[in-house]
Amino acid sequence: MKLLSIGLNGTTGEIREKLECDCKTLTQEGFRVVIEELDRGGYKFLGLNISDGELSFRNYERIKNVLRGSVSQILADWIISTEENKIINKIVTSNYCYFNHDERAIVESNAVRALRASPATRYDLILARILDYLDNHHELVLDGFLNFRLKDYRLQLSEVIDKVVDDFMMELEYKEFIRVLRYFVDVQEPRVEEAHVVISGIGVFKIYDSHRKILNNQHLESVVLQSHSAGDPNSLNYEDLLISALITIAPHNIMVHSTNRARDEEALETIKSVFDGRVVLCDGCEMCATDYGKSNHTEL
Repeated sequence: MKLLSIGLNGTTGEIREKLECDCKTLTQEGFRVVIEELDRGGYKFLGLNISDGELSFRNYERIKNVLRGSVSQILADWIISTEENKIINKIVTSNYCYFNHDERAIVESNAVRALRASPATRYDLILARILDYLDNHHELVLDGFLNFRLKDYRLQLSEVIDKVVDDFMMELEYKEFIRVLRYFVDVQEPRVEEAHVVISGIGVFKIYDSHRKILNNQHLESVVLQSHSAGDPNSLNYEDLLISALITIAPHNIMVHSTNRARDEEALETIKSVFDGRVVLCDGCEMCATDYGKSNHTEL
């Protein structure tokens, strides 16, 4: 008696092994489930049948529900573990064809990494869809099911990929921004040999010379004035102001003192990226204290 049939595009070995393993419980109860494989319409079909004797309607429904649950779980796992990467590849290739091969590979890898955070949500969605479908159908062709019955699942993948692409584009823009700033640093003649940067709060920094005297030259002051004249001072990015100030005075060496490394992590990474090879992060001194030079600072 035929119960369920699954149409697959490609190898059936792994899915068949899992089905045979799940069917052992029914075999122990005296029901022998036979899995038959045949080719039809370009697909390989796995047919699940009961042999040996007649089934009452009650047993038939129970066994069908057991197999329905087993098949649904196996296929949901298979889609997440095997088919999902293929779908991601198709979406990226179709929607972002203007990326080169390496860029598409990065986007796909980042999307897979992002999706690892919530596989259970997608699994539950797929499982519910398969269970519902097999409640009214005896045959499921996986390709057709993925294309026509899991549109909301594919939409989820597309939304994640779109977010990954946005982040990727921002990263590319940031790298270009750093490249341009490095160029300015390379062509600029150093105005001071050494500068000490003290970051003592969000929007609060001070720059000192090698004698630990505050730097208040005309070049540094012009950066502050230009930045404040551009708009609302509260909306300014102090990190940009700090980088501009450092590029203006172009120190040969930079020692950075931070009162809170975790808070200033992004600014510190930017400084190191722009002034490659010139930056040393202080491990701790009196300049790293929160109240150092409290009365003499540049604040946004």
